[in-house]
Amino acid sequence: MTTTTTITTIILLLAIGIIAVLAGCPKANAPIESCCCLGFNTSVFNKRKSGVYTMVNFCEVKCYNAEVYCDTINGGGGWLVVQRRQDGSVDFNRNWGEYEDGFGELTGEFWYGLRALHCLTGQGGWEMRMDIKYKDGRSVFLHYEQFKVASAKDKYKLTVGGFQGTTTDPMEYHNGMNFTTKDSDNDQWGRNCAIENWGYSRPGGGWWYKGCEVLMPNHLYSHFVDFLARSYFIEIKIRPLNCNI
Repeated sequence: MTTTTTITTIILLLAIGIIAVLAGCPKANAPIESCCCLGFNTSVFNKRKSGVYTMVNFCEVKCYNAEVYCDTINGGGGWLVVQRRQDGSVDFNRNWGEYEDGFGELTGEFWYGLRALHCLTGQGGWEMRMDIKYKDGRSVFLHYEQFKVASAKDKYKLTVGGFQGTTTDPMEYHNGMNFTTKDSDNDQWGRNCAIENWGYSRPGGGWWYKGCEVLMPNHLYSHFVDFLARSYFIEIKIRPLNCNI
């Protein structure tokens, strides 16, 4: 896909599997096999900037290319970014199908898509990182050694664990939850967490809600309650555990 097209195009040829991790990257603007070879800790010869890259054989679909945003700086680099909120320019109050397919622009705010997340992580062996910035100048990160998203049949159930970070673990509360959107209520609350909080309407976005907080990064911008209150930037990214960085 290009940054001027919908992220939905990456879904057309997805197959369950993991990205083959290669040690080296091609030069210049040539396509890459994985964000892993763009790591901050690689040699100067291979080192490249964070940004949009064309990934070949996406999800091991032979000859199928997809555009991805790679973070080459944080946590050693090698990360494939799957979500970003930074200015409220994109509406995250979307339905189930939109959260499956993905939406937004890779250079701005976006959600990469549940189908893609399952395709990439469904076989296990992936880690996840969140980088969060607050309006008061603070920055925190959350790092999980295990991150897996199940299939649509299992409502994209989340498995996450092995926490490290600069704050308490907010994702333990969401571990094992199915994904919920405004038109598909799969949380454990009496009402839909993507629609209501604290007994009144607060249009939000899809997430692995339980009942409902602790972490709501796709919620109405500037209302990432509870854990993300007062934050203005969040980026979620994943990489294989055997990433060569």
